[in-house]
Amino acid sequence: MRCLALVLAVAGVLGTSACGAGAVSHRHAGPAAGGTAPAAGPFNAADVMFLQMMIPHDRQGAELATLAETRSARERVRTLAAAIAATQGDEVRIMAGWLRAWRQPPEAEPHAHDAHGGLHATSPEEAVALAELHGAAFDTRFLNVLIAHQHNAVDMARTEVRTGRNPQVMELARRIDRSRSEQIRQMLTELSSWGVPGPAKGPGSGGRP
Repeated sequence: MRCLALVLAVAGVLGTSACGAGAVSHRHAGPAAGGTAPAAGPFNAADVMFLQMMIPHDRQGAELATLAETRSARERVRTLAAAIAATQGDEVRIMAGWLRAWRQPPEAEPHAHDAHGGLHATSPEEAVALAELHGAAFDTRFLNVLIAHQHNAVDMARTEVRTGRNPQVMELARRIDRSRSEQIRQMLTELSSWGVPGPAKGPGSGGRP
């Protein structure tokens, strides 16, 4: 049952701090490529920046999650990781489609996020260190890294809700907030069941690995 709960917590979403809410509003410019319906209604710079930051964040999270398939010693961890990889892959497809429909670039210009703390991502060094582990050591570090990674998604989603304009993007951000917060709760519970303390910072605190 706990395994099923982990899957449901992750699968509930289809679908950094966003870097600014521009005053200029836009409207979508027609259907998106690849069959993804555009996010209807006006959008602002915060909506665009949220999508541009969330796409690489989701991709990295999915990449980290795929490590568990061959490295984890626990079925519950592998199940959670597989659900995260699938869900975040779907989110990337949807968000990229919205940016195409709005005729916005899929990524921001280099250093566009510097004034806002940079990209909210797991460091390459942490990802490399995680990939070198197996078994119980991998599981403990994997959950700690993923908890911090999902904290950042919660932060970005809550900023989008405060500063965005497009209703569909803001609703996606709310679902991401709920989904990641539930994942964090489940992962902390899992660590506790192993007698391992989780990270000190909670959802929305801006904690990073």
